[in-house]
Amino acid sequence: MGHQGGTVDEVIADIARHSHGVVTRKHLLRKGVTPKEIAVRLHRGSLIAVHRAVYRVGHVCPSVEARYLAAVLACGDGALLIARPAAHLWGLIRGSPPPPDVIAKVKRRVRGVKTHRARCIHAADRAQHRGVPLTTIARTLVDLAGVLSEDALGRACHEAQIRRRSTPVEVEEVLSRLPTRRGAGTLRRILIGEIQVTLSRLEQKFLHL
Repeated sequence: MGHQGGTVDEVIADIARHSHGVVTRKHLLRKGVTPKEIAVRLHRGSLIAVHRAVYRVGHVCPSVEARYLAAVLACGDGALLIARPAAHLWGLIRGSPPPPDVIAKVKRRVRGVKTHRARCIHAADRAQHRGVPLTTIARTLVDLAGVLSEDALGRACHEAQIRRRSTPVEVEEVLSRLPTRRGAGTLRRILIGEIQVTLSRLEQKFLHL
């Protein structure tokens, strides 16, 4: 059957090509793919259900970006990846990719995803990196302040300034909107240099000696 842009599989492939191999039922229906055509492809495995109405296209080993994008899409329009996973994508923290952590206007229960509800997500806090909607670097640092140790937060701030050219002014702008956020005082002291940033275990040993 013909659809917008070609056959059913061509339409699905075209959507997936621009979204790390992740598609939503809503987007497929909007492109003319019928519920029956979706069901057939789910049955034969060319579509793989990840979350409710969110699918991977023909692959069982998703990239980090695909995993995070699927989690964001499952949480509804306007949702954003936040905190540790957002910092991982920005390159502010190292190690294995943290589990998805998402903020949205309507909180949903999504398996494998930590979700939070926010009545209003400020437009200035929105960004997109590597194809995934997420918080800006400044907002990500503010969220990290409540969950990271002092040293780890300091290293994240260093990476944000060196690798991403983030400035204390940008972070302060976020803090002015979220003055009661946990860790705000520690974050401010790091940014103005009151707290020394230790970048590595080697440096920690050197300072101790």
